[in-house]
Amino acid sequence: MQSIIVTQVAAGSSAVEAVSYFTNPFNIGLGAILTGTATFTVEYSMQDPMDAGYVASSATWFPVTGLSAVSATTGAALTIPCRAIRVTLAGGSTGTVTLYIQQAGTR
Repeated sequence: MQSIIVTQVAAGSSAVEAVSYFTNPFNIGLGAILTGTATFTVEYSMQDPMDAGYVASSATWFPVTGLSAVSATTGAALTIPCRAIRVTLAGGSTGTVTLYIQQAGTR
């Protein structure tokens, strides 16, 4: 899978990025780079953003371990099979988070 880069500039959630839940083993590297001052959480969902009628705000989101309420550049691994990833900046945040998503798999 190609690298995915998503950026969130203001309080709220980024665009939803779909990942391949068919990859076995399921491994995603996440690197979040913070510029400025912000508190952010990287989240994953089991709901498929490609489904008809999908609405991100109605999906159930779970925080990635190690990337919840973070205020510094950091990285983590996600090994729980999921279908979507996003980053959410807390209210009052004035920084920017750039999230790099790299899913491992066979080529």
